[in-house]
Amino acid sequence: MKIVTYNINGIRASAKLGLIDWLADFDADVYCLQEVRCNETLAREIVFPSESQLSFFDVQQKENKLSEFDAIFNCGEKAGYAGTLILTKSKPDKVLFDMGQFWKDDEGRTTTVILGNVAIVDAYIPNGNSRLDFKMQYLDSLVKYLASLKEKYHVVCVGDFNIAHNEIDLTNPKECKNKSVFLPIEREAFQNLLDVGLTDCFRFCNPEAVKYSWRSYRSRYDTTYNSWKYRIDYILSSDGLKGKIKSCDILDLSYSDHLPVVAEIEV
Repeated sequence: MKIVTYNINGIRASAKLGLIDWLADFDADVYCLQEVRCNETLAREIVFPSESQLSFFDVQQKENKLSEFDAIFNCGEKAGYAGTLILTKSKPDKVLFDMGQFWKDDEGRTTTVILGNVAIVDAYIPNGNSRLDFKMQYLDSLVKYLASLKEKYHVVCVGDFNIAHNEIDLTNPKECKNKSVFLPIEREAFQNLLDVGLTDCFRFCNPEAVKYSWRSYRSRYDTTYNSWKYRIDYILSSDGLKGKIKSCDILDLSYSDHLPVVAEIEV
């Protein structure tokens, strides 16, 4: 299974830059997207454009781009904010929104698909700059939720965690020690996730690699700019799948201020 997690920072903006073409061409089995930032009706039209939106010459080309995928939208109730979306080639046996008894919100931050004996959780962890308590409550609930899922399934939890786990995962660790993304309490919460019995797939495959999944827009165009960069997007798999992780990498694309993380896991 090839699985991609990608914070797209708004599906309207990223689609204008060519995201939909990339999703179709890259040929992953599951895409987990975060920060959809629009309502489901509009998001669905962007992913599956109707013929009325297309010219005569591009109907046949465009209407089938992602037709082989099932789409699970969890766009939230606040317009232009948060939201998650999963595209999967295999029809889910079950779909779960939020985290059941452990967490509920109206921001569309958590979506789970059950595919056979694997539960794939798409999570958009809150930013802690203005809502640190909210973020910590979410993370505490996520630990409990993943632990409960592991009783029945292999678990793959992916998403934008808004946490750099270790110093290797950001450019300015000393300057960030009192900054949300690298606060001790956040790093401890991330470790709590791993302690449930999860493996950071990228670090497992690349123990010493220095790569980041978020960089400022300025640094995207100006390679001489010494900007802040973080590895805050992860694919975590339950330890029972550790021997089945074949690869994990961060791709250098320009559809968002984040970069996609892709893993291949035999399931």
